[in-house]
Amino acid sequence: MQWKTKWDLSLSVSTWYGVRAENGKVVALDLSNNNLQGELPAEFFDLINLVQVNFQKNKLEGNLPNKIQNLKELEVLNVSDNNFSGEIPAAICELEKLKDLELFMNKISGELPTDLGKLKQLEVLALFNNEIQGSLPSSIYKISTLKTLLLNGNKLSGNLSREIANFRALENLSLFDNSFEGEIPDGLGKS
Repeated sequence: MQWKTKWDLSLSVSTWYGVRAENGKVVALDLSNNNLQGELPAEFFDLINLVQVNFQKNKLEGNLPNKIQNLKELEVLNVSDNNFSGEIPAAICELEKLKDLELFMNKISGELPTDLGKLKQLEVLALFNNEIQGSLPSSIYKISTLKTLLLNGNKLSGNLSREIANFRALENLSLFDNSFEGEIPDGLGKS
């Protein structure tokens, strides 16, 4: 382990750096900027009581697997500024409590999951500086809770739907450096 702050495995889990436990269950991990390397171990997806995960600014790699759907309590997933690759797994759309999804500054490719709109509580979707392509799935316009939508610096294409007017809570929108076509729909900015 080349971590900046290591865990003393002889002590109780509740004393470990970056771990928050409640009633003997791990509910939060904040190991941001801690020189984590390699892929997420399979055991990580057994931490089914996790509410918050912050692994921002490390050297993690590999894919985000479909096993992510095990983390049903997850509200915050921030694995930005790592070396994750592959597609965003469709299973992420099963995390119905998710409010904050930050995958920016990775090497994520492929298209956005079709069922993104299932994330009905999502407030932050930050996917900028990746290699995501294709058009925005129509279901994304059903997420009326979105406050921040950062998709700049990808390979997205197609038109923006008039349904963008559904983003009534939107405060921060960034789409530049993509291959979108057409005009900006009228509904934007009238909230």
